[in-house]
Amino acid sequence: MKNKIVYDGRTFEATDIKSGQIHLASSLPSMKLEPNTFTAVVKSEDKSLTEFTRNTPLYYYYRERLVCISYVQTVDRIGPNKYKFYGTSAIGRLIEQPHAGGIYTGQTAEEVITDICGPVPFEIKNVLKKIKLYGWLPYANPPKRSARDNLVQVLFAIGAAIRTDLDGVLRIEGLWDGISGTVGRDKMYTGANTEYDGIVTQVIVTEHQYVPWTEEKQLFEGTAQAGDVITFDEPMHDLVAQGFTIQASGANWARVSAGSGTLTGKTYIHNTRQVSKAVQEANTPNVKTVEDATLVSLANSTAVANRLADYYRCRERVDSAVVYQGETPGDRLATYHPFDKTGVAACLESADITLSNTLKAQEKLLVGYVPPQIGQTAIYTRVEVLTDSGTWAVPEGVDQIRVVCIGGGPGGTSGHSGTAGGPGVTYQGSKDREYNGNIYKTAWKGITAGVPGTPGQGGEPASYGGKIFSGTMEVTPGQNIQVVIGAGGKGRAGDHVAGDNGGDTTFGEFSSNNGSESPFGYLEEITGKIYADRGESSGIAGKRGGSSTKNTSHVMETTAGENLVYNGVTYTPGAYNGTSVPIQTQTESGLYTYSTTQGLGGGPAAGKNGGSQSGGNGGRGATPVAPAAATVRGRGGNGGHGGGAGGAPGGRETYWGEGKNENPPYFSYPSNMSAGIGGTGGPGGDGAPGCVIIYYSIKKKEPSGQLIDKNNRMVLDRLGRRIIV
Repeated sequence: MKNKIVYDGRTFEATDIKSGQIHLASSLPSMKLEPNTFTAVVKSEDKSLTEFTRNTPLYYYYRERLVCISYVQTVDRIGPNKYKFYGTSAIGRLIEQPHAGGIYTGQTAEEVITDICGPVPFEIKNVLKKIKLYGWLPYANPPKRSARDNLVQVLFAIGAAIRTDLDGVLRIEGLWDGISGTVGRDKMYTGANTEYDGIVTQVIVTEHQYVPWTEEKQLFEGTAQAGDVITFDEPMHDLVAQGFTIQASGANWARVSAGSGTLTGKTYIHNTRQVSKAVQEANTPNVKTVEDATLVSLANSTAVANRLADYYRCRERVDSAVVYQGETPGDRLATYHPFDKTGVAACLESADITLSNTLKAQEKLLVGYVPPQIGQTAIYTRVEVLTDSGTWAVPEGVDQIRVVCIGGGPGGTSGHSGTAGGPGVTYQGSKDREYNGNIYKTAWKGITAGVPGTPGQGGEPASYGGKIFSGTMEVTPGQNIQVVIGAGGKGRAGDHVAGDNGGDTTFGEFSSNNGSESPFGYLEEITGKIYADRGESSGIAGKRGGSSTKNTSHVMETTAGENLVYNGVTYTPGAYNGTSVPIQTQTESGLYTYSTTQGLGGGPAAGKNGGSQSGGNGGRGATPVAPAAATVRGRGGNGGHGGGAGGAPGGRETYWGEGKNENPPYFSYPSNMSAGIGGTGGPGGDGAPGCVIIYYSIKKKEPSGQLIDKNNRMVLDRLGRRIIV
């Protein structure tokens, strides 16, 4: 028997099989993942066929050779004794399977695919296993999105295809660029035709990067049951729950305990960049874009763009009915061109096979397409960070590099200066006073001790790092390329003065000056380090000097200023003499009393003590030390520290009295003492010097020799001659 179906212990052959169709398809650029399908109508008196279990395997044989295995999805009764089977390949099982997705920071393709496939068995070629992935996959919950959708994202990122083995295992591999078989003129039915796509002029691929950020977002508020899973539409990190607990979580989800409350998390900054590749010239632009492939990163974006350009460069398809010989989509075949009457190489995209005594397949073949080979594509696996000016030599096996030039970070803004102390308030008064039974007219006038100045606030860190420019460069092994590293910008002293910009970093013709700044910096994904981000911290405010008040007994009382702790060391206000004591002189004719207080010390600043008072004058506020320079390449400088407050001037009060029941004949006016000057705002921190980051991969050398097919057999030309490559 030529056709045979085996299902759940039952066998259908010959006239029991009324019809059947097999659909095989593969997306050559790995942009979609279509399951193979099998449909057959059989004749049977067994009514229990409808009592099926989904995903039960069904086997189809032709001439005792297993052609395909599918997993039954439906069994419909379409007549008194006719039943229609519909099954899919193992890929179809993924359509109903969820996947939690997540943020990927260098996990291997094998690790990610294992998580996606779950119970569905797969095998992956060694050359693909260790490719690292960077980016994000969303939470996939059928029917809107499934594990299949997340798997196609991985395949697109690494340039792999899926074949289904006859044992139902998904085989993940790169397509072979050799000739797998022949579809000669004698195997083609009449009625073949060719189709032509419009000229594509350019492909644009968006690469994605996710940088952890500090912005908080509320993700849930309400009542949760034990085991509830809360999902997010964007990745989050550092989740915090109030009112219930987090039992388990990922970037896209959290499983919580019972309770009422809120769930918050911190966001990621989603950076994007477009990578373009010219395809063909045309009068009218026709651009193909890929924007939502979130596993396309700096590491693989160039490879993806090149792969798409190669695919869209091929515009001709042969669409023909042929005698099916076991070929599968993705195979490169030597086929007959129905109109040019010549042999061409073409890659099989799809085949719709009709079950009959002779298997007939309607096939579509993309003429001229040669699948790119893993190891020969620009998936960057190596990174070098250059921190010194000089030259860089291109390693052997490298013909293309991705370069990121990062300029020197700008200096931070200086701190605010402290203000000078303020003068005291002038006051006066008079009253009768008794002395030895006599009444004397007395009067007083004075100036209160002044007020301390206001300490300076710290300056702001640089709000961005050095400029960032990224580009792809074609190179030659052994080529020497000139490198200049931009210096970090200097922080400037003064009252809230912005720091200088950093210098430009150049690599050959590339310059950071052609790029732009980012407050979030540049995430180097392979190492996980962030460069060229904004300054880390604001400056520390200075402190206040001493203050004083006049009590009800007309005595000046002083209070010390504030200490400042910087790098574990305590810095203090300037010295002062403390509370004043009244001095009284008594005479028969009157009473003289004199009271004074010394000036107050100036306030301290980061790394410096405040200045001491002198002769009633206030002490000077301290000028702080500079903060440490930034050390992460391209990072902006820290904010400068604020100056200390100027010290308050001293005060004085004088009493005079003259004669019994007489007004004082004259009055002594107290003098005003000088206030302390505020400390100057400290300089901002210096920005860090820039760097150059280089990404590349070393291509494997292809040995020359006899051209062979995938079965290790020699390939001959039409005259029977060997083909040497």
